[in-house]
Amino acid sequence: MIEVGAVFRASVPVRDSSGQPATPGSAAVSVMLPDMTTTSATAISDDGVVRVEFVTTEPGLHRWRLETTDPITVYSDAFVVVDTTWPAFVGLAQVKRHLNMPPDDTTDDDELRGFILSASAVVEDIVGVVAARTITETLSGGEQHLAVERSPVMRIETVTVDGAVVDPGEYAASPAGLLVRRSGRWPQGFHNVTVTYVAGRSMVPANLVDATLELIRVNWRPQQGGNYSAFDMGGSDDFGVHGSVEASLQGNLRLGFFVPNAVTQRLQPDQRGPVVL
Repeated sequence: MIEVGAVFRASVPVRDSSGQPATPGSAAVSVMLPDMTTTSATAISDDGVVRVEFVTTEPGLHRWRLETTDPITVYSDAFVVVDTTWPAFVGLAQVKRHLNMPPDDTTDDDELRGFILSASAVVEDIVGVVAARTITETLSGGEQHLAVERSPVMRIETVTVDGAVVDPGEYAASPAGLLVRRSGRWPQGFHNVTVTYVAGRSMVPANLVDATLELIRVNWRPQQGGNYSAFDMGGSDDFGVHGSVEASLQGNLRLGFFVPNAVTQRLQPDQRGPVVL
C-alpha cells in the first residue's frame, strides 16, 4: 500500500540486443496523475536496472511509463495511492493475531494492508460507513427531503444552496441520511445543494470488527497456497471436520461467494435498511 506522501519505488531491468544487462544512454519516466496531468519521476540507471522513484502527493490511480535509449526500453505500469483518510477500522496487528501470524514477521504486511482496506469497503457497503470521515456531496433541490449517499450520519457540517450557506436552524438530518427542510422545499436546481457531513460511528461494534477479521481470514487463506488453495475443493484442508457436512462444503466456501454466511450473519444486526423519502 502506498499512502499520500510516501515514495513509490520500482525497478525495471534493461537488456541489450543480446539479452545482457545494460546501462542505458538515457532514461526518462513520465507519470500520469489521477487528474490526467503528467509529471516526471526520478530514473536512476544502475548495472542493468533502472530504479524509479516518485514522491506521491495525491490519492488515486497513477500510470507511469519508462523509456530508455541505447538500448531502447519501453515499460508501462500503474500504482494506486491511498487516501489519507485510511478508511479502515481494523488494524494490522489485530489481523495478524486473527491469522495467527508472528507480530514480528513483516513479510506480508503490505499485502495484508490491502486486504484490510478491501474488506473494510465490503463491510461498509453492507452496514454503512464505519470509519468516521468527512464527506461532501452535491444534491439536486426541489423536494422537502433530500438523502445523502453515505450513512449513518453523525453530524452535518455545512449546507449551501447555490453557494449560499443555509442556517442550521432551517433543516434537520436523521442518522439514516435524510436531510429535511423545516419549511417548504429545497430550492429547485440541478446539483445546487452541497452538503458536507461526517458519516460513520464513534464506536465500532464488536460484531463488525469480528466480521471484518473473518472476511480477511477467509479470503487470505488461498494466498497461503498448498492445501489452502482456492482450487483444491477443500478436500484436504483443515477448515472443517473430515466426513462432516462442513468438510463437504469446504471448497464451495472459497469458490462461491466472497462474503460467506459466517460474515453476513455477524453483520446482520447492523445491516442498512432502505431510506424512505
